[in-house]
Amino acid sequence: MKLTIIGTGYVGLVAAVCFAKLGHYVTAVDREHIIQDLRENKLAIWEPTLQEMLETCRSDGRLFFETDVAHASKGADALMIAVGTPAGVSGRTDLSQVDHVIAQLKQAEDVCPPFIIMKSTVPVGTCDELEADLHAAGLRTEVVFNPEFLRQGSAINDFMNPDRIVFGCRSHLAKAALHQLYRGINAPIQVCDRRSAELIKYASNAFLAMKISFANMIADVCEDYGADNRQVMQGVGADRRIGPHFLQAGIGYGGSCFSKDLQSLLASGNAIGRSLPLLEATAQINEERIPQLLEKLISIWGNPRGKRLGVLGISFKPHTNDIRDAPFLTLLRLCYLYGIEVQTYDPVVQPATIEGVCQMDTAYEAAAGAHAIIIMTEWPQFAELDWVLMAQLMYQPILLDGRNVLSEEVISRLMAVENVIYIPVGRPMEQTTLTLKRDTSTLRHIYGT
Repeated sequence: MKLTIIGTGYVGLVAAVCFAKLGHYVTAVDREHIIQDLRENKLAIWEPTLQEMLETCRSDGRLFFETDVAHASKGADALMIAVGTPAGVSGRTDLSQVDHVIAQLKQAEDVCPPFIIMKSTVPVGTCDELEADLHAAGLRTEVVFNPEFLRQGSAINDFMNPDRIVFGCRSHLAKAALHQLYRGINAPIQVCDRRSAELIKYASNAFLAMKISFANMIADVCEDYGADNRQVMQGVGADRRIGPHFLQAGIGYGGSCFSKDLQSLLASGNAIGRSLPLLEATAQINEERIPQLLEKLISIWGNPRGKRLGVLGISFKPHTNDIRDAPFLTLLRLCYLYGIEVQTYDPVVQPATIEGVCQMDTAYEAAAGAHAIIIMTEWPQFAELDWVLMAQLMYQPILLDGRNVLSEEVISRLMAVENVIYIPVGRPMEQTTLTLKRDTSTLRHIYGT
């Protein structure tokens, strides 16, 4: 098939590369400066294997980049919309980018493909409204909804090996076209009406967010009673009706999907006079995570002003450089409020990405001279650090493990270090009470002085 994809953000670019890998001829469309970078194989997003796949598909002559919607759509079998749909006023979804694409198609009516595949997450009823708008303009195209279920950090694998593929369409022709597009992917396919498909996307993300908030709520109870939330959630997740995924307590969810989609679903409920209290509680619990964790540090410090906090991990999850709605940003705002200095390290987020933050080249530099360290992202390499050395580099060896990444063996070694305080999530903190002695020779080695 000849497929045009509008939007080369996370979803659009991954889809473009994967559909090209499946043998389709794909033209991706975006703004000029973005397309220029892509033509030079420069990616703004970081995703494992994406760079290599993009270069391969381009060299095979199956992936192209354009800036003009009309030119890219001419002769296409289908057009896929994968533009951003961020949160707008009062949680409602901002559809301005989608509307802009539709306006361009109406202006270039002679090149509009027979099928428009909505990949962007949109409120229930949006596809019906867009199709009616196109038909009113004389374009007899069918709008279908094909939600994405990609996890950043494993998006390529999720696309090629999905749990399910959902087709929201009304005609047999659209169904057949979607089957042809996804030929080569072995996964269950659910065909349903468009509104049900739109709601499947929102309900899926809302349920996953709810599981995370549930785990964090129980983690607070575990801390109060001296229980271990990891053991509790292991027992809960062993039930096949529940499952173990998304039951890890920590700093709460972030990223470009969960918060936005939860708020959009709440706004959709309000629009029809339907309250969704379970989702309201989910959002509230998540909003309280970072303030609660920071309060643990402040309760130890006393006066936080002038304290230096080392932060490991800026991206909202590992294996991505995406910082949209990252919990770190909430932490940073609170640190500014309390007068806490912040120095960070992240394996892939580029230095100077965030104004006013001192981004270090190594985790050890982020620890040097800090009054506390907090692990914000569960990058696997953080678990492999020399945590005894990390503690020795710090001015105050207070370690807040926001993701519970440190093993019991590492924690045991830490407890032999002078004056260490280890603060996990969902179980009581551990600490030693010996006199603090900083390893100044190691500090000199780190800074080369």
